[in-house]
Amino acid sequence: MYTENFSLLSFKDFIKNKFPDSKLTNNYFETFTSFEDEKNIIKNGVALRIIENPTFIKLNGKDTIDFLHRISTNDLKNLQENQKINTLFLNEKGKFISRSTFIRFNNENYLLSEPDQDNRLFNWINKFIIMEDITLENLTNKFSLLEFFGPQSNSFLTLLIGDEIKNLTEFDYKRFDVDGFTFYMFIAKENNNVEVYKLIIETTRLIDFYQYLDSIKSVFDLQLIGELAYDYFRVKNLIPKFPNEINSETNPYEVNLIHEVNFKKGCYIGQEVIARLDTYDKVQRKLIKAELNNKSYQLSKLDLINEENLLVGKITTEHLELFPQFMCLVKRNLLNGNNTLKVNIENQERDLILIES
Repeated sequence: MYTENFSLLSFKDFIKNKFPDSKLTNNYFETFTSFEDEKNIIKNGVALRIIENPTFIKLNGKDTIDFLHRISTNDLKNLQENQKINTLFLNEKGKFISRSTFIRFNNENYLLSEPDQDNRLFNWINKFIIMEDITLENLTNKFSLLEFFGPQSNSFLTLLIGDEIKNLTEFDYKRFDVDGFTFYMFIAKENNNVEVYKLIIETTRLIDFYQYLDSIKSVFDLQLIGELAYDYFRVKNLIPKFPNEINSETNPYEVNLIHEVNFKKGCYIGQEVIARLDTYDKVQRKLIKAELNNKSYQLSKLDLINEENLLVGKITTEHLELFPQFMCLVKRNLLNGNNTLKVNIENQERDLILIES
């Protein structure tokens, strides 16, 4: 059993000691080693992304499932014990509050979502609870989320939990007890059928567990990746995240998440707007990949302006100088089979090459 304990250190202090050259910006690690090294791990090894404080909400009470089914976009009533499903929370205008994973586990219910210091999802749900038998508990500071991806991920996790990884479907949520650690695991299917293995563990065990993973990695190239390399991975696979693409200005159609809306389940908040967009083909923007013919300069703004000085789109990716491609929301009526769009950036006309995928 692995017993080494680093509980007196915070995870960030531990990382700064272990990776002296790591870069911490706005409470997130941009890199642990270097962008190029971490990018190569995504291509060839096991990329490990750690999120210390994901939004994690526990909901109990006899009305919980019926209530969440009514206010979110997916069918939650048919979910079985020890299963999970993605669902979206939208406002009355059909714009995002949150993209979340709903979990039914051992007669309890959980919502897992992106980190949010403002407790946006918790407060939004709470305001709709009036007479329902529902209690909310915010577990955000108690659990951490580990994400594994890259070509060696499945083999490494087989080393961790055995052949049980082969039986894990995209709906399963399972508990594992390994060498004194208790954690929970599921698979997230993203765009292009990319699989991301997600693991939830108590934050008090995070440092010990990371040390344990590092000690058993054997022949596998397991390495922490920061937000720069993760953004590279997102762009490559067109995966939206909060707040870049998932925010109060976008809807599920625009960011390729409409498959997480169940059109047969009936009403949910924002349903009328989403139904109109579907019926009348009124979706105005599309999230696509793009590249510029020349990026040897710093972009001063993220808006894309055409030669008539009209707004035609918005770049959502940061640190463009690092990536060969980036994500942007572009007006659909400009696509029409054309893969090049003239835009003005810093008063210079550039070719924006659109790559739909």
